[in-house]
Amino acid sequence: MAVQYRTGKYLDEIHETSIGTDNVFCEINVKEVQESSRLLVNDICKTFGAESLTDLNPAMMNKNTVVKAQMAEWLFSAIYLLEQCSLPLMSNARVQLENLNEEKIEDQKSIIKLQSDLISQKNEELGLVSKTVETELKTYSSALQQSCSTALSPKNIAAAVQKVAREDDRSKEILVFGVAEEKGECATAKVAKILEHLEEKPKFQQCRRIGQQRENAVRPIKFNVRSTDIVYQILSKAKRLREVEGYKTVYLSPNRTPEERVARQKLVAELKQKRIGDPNSRYFIRKGEIVQAALDESFHSTG
Repeated sequence: MAVQYRTGKYLDEIHETSIGTDNVFCEINVKEVQESSRLLVNDICKTFGAESLTDLNPAMMNKNTVVKAQMAEWLFSAIYLLEQCSLPLMSNARVQLENLNEEKIEDQKSIIKLQSDLISQKNEELGLVSKTVETELKTYSSALQQSCSTALSPKNIAAAVQKVAREDDRSKEILVFGVAEEKGECATAKVAKILEHLEEKPKFQQCRRIGQQRENAVRPIKFNVRSTDIVYQILSKAKRLREVEGYKTVYLSPNRTPEERVARQKLVAELKQKRIGDPNSRYFIRKGEIVQAALDESFHSTG
């Protein structure tokens, strides 16, 4: 029995929104066209027993089971969707792609021109910099040639090396003040005893009194250790001697240069003034600076 004609109203929504009537179709109408096409294809597939559009073929559709009116409506709907909707959309898309391509070409031309201008500017700046550097190098080279003969003379180099070596040796030396000086004494034994009270047993050498011997004057003892770390470790414990009977007036210090001794004297004088002006606080010297601490805070001077 033939399938009777039934209107699918495939184009109702398209006609209501006037899609395609002006022969111009825009992408905002894609959803309406897609929905109309889906209804049309589903109806055709269902009528001929196909699961999808790919299963349909002319032989399957060449049957007398569908009235002409139904076939006519399907054909008209398909043609309308193609001519009035899909083709205008494709044409519009082609025009937009061409416009975008032209804009892209123009943008690329602009970018190439900007790059060319930038390269020219950079080359000009590099030329100026190169010229300036060349001039400065010539000036520096001339000055260097005049000074190198003096600055790099063997005598000056040797003096510089000796100065660095002396400063390195000095940083590993400790001075001991306040140890009674006796005839025929062993300075090494006295230093070893002091270090024993500090619970330190480093290897030390060159232990001797320094300075000219004068009446009623006690010369300090100088000795060397292997590193500045050991010097710091010993000095950090030096305050313990204040609690040892017979050593309360003995104190240790690093072997400072004359300039460092002057700076130290100024720092000590400033420390005394601070203690007088603020007796409720504790001030001490640490690493070359005056530091303030609370009264109950333990401290030691390593400066």
